[in-house]
Amino acid sequence: MDKNYMKEYIEFSNEFRKSNGSKESVEKIYDLLYELESIAKSKQENLVLSNVYILLGFHRSAFEVFKEAGDLKNTKDVSKLYVLEQKAKSHENNFIIKDLRKFREKQNRSKLTVNDFSQLKDGNEFEVSENKAVIFNKIKTGEISIYLPDSDFENYSDQIIEHIFWLGDCKKDLIEFYNENNDFTEETADEDWYDNLEIYRSRITIDISGNIETILSIGDHFSQDHILDVEMTNKKIVSMNYDG
Repeated sequence: MDKNYMKEYIEFSNEFRKSNGSKESVEKIYDLLYELESIAKSKQENLVLSNVYILLGFHRSAFEVFKEAGDLKNTKDVSKLYVLEQKAKSHENNFIIKDLRKFREKQNRSKLTVNDFSQLKDGNEFEVSENKAVIFNKIKTGEISIYLPDSDFENYSDQIIEHIFWLGDCKKDLIEFYNENNDFTEETADEDWYDNLEIYRSRITIDISGNIETILSIGDHFSQDHILDVEMTNKKIVSMNYDG
């Protein structure tokens, strides 16, 4: 007998809403998502998949699936498609509820080598090759900008490589600093908060005195409409504030 995915979606989504997005309910929805993504789907199953994407915040994916599965002769479906398209344009898949089981998996923090860095047109600016670095136990997609006092990278390579390795897992430091500076938040950071973090921008600067300063712009699930800016000096967090 064919599986009733719509019945499961209704059951899991009701549990999700009643529990205010508990970890257990999120895991059930993700298990449903993974199964739907892995099978050859009927039109009805694609509609369920679109609803699952909406619930988890994959707005671009929800729009793309519904665009193919919806009935464009039905005025309700046309209206829903328009709403999904606007959400896809404004949010993309950038504000999802994460499956923390995946983000808790320990990433390989092998130290970088000099060959993982490249020099930009500005002789004092360098970047790390895409998908080479791990920050906060997450593989950093995109470049990490590095600014040096001069263009001789090898003079600073050991310091930079060691610093990026340290950035790979700052769980204890981040959670403690967040919770000890409650002038900007009433939330309490924990391992779930850390696992949810997203790194948007990374900038590392070494000044003429040899101090290494880092500015990270990150997103968290406490304030999804704001960026959390974290400033560090010599492996110590010195500032953490939401923009705006």
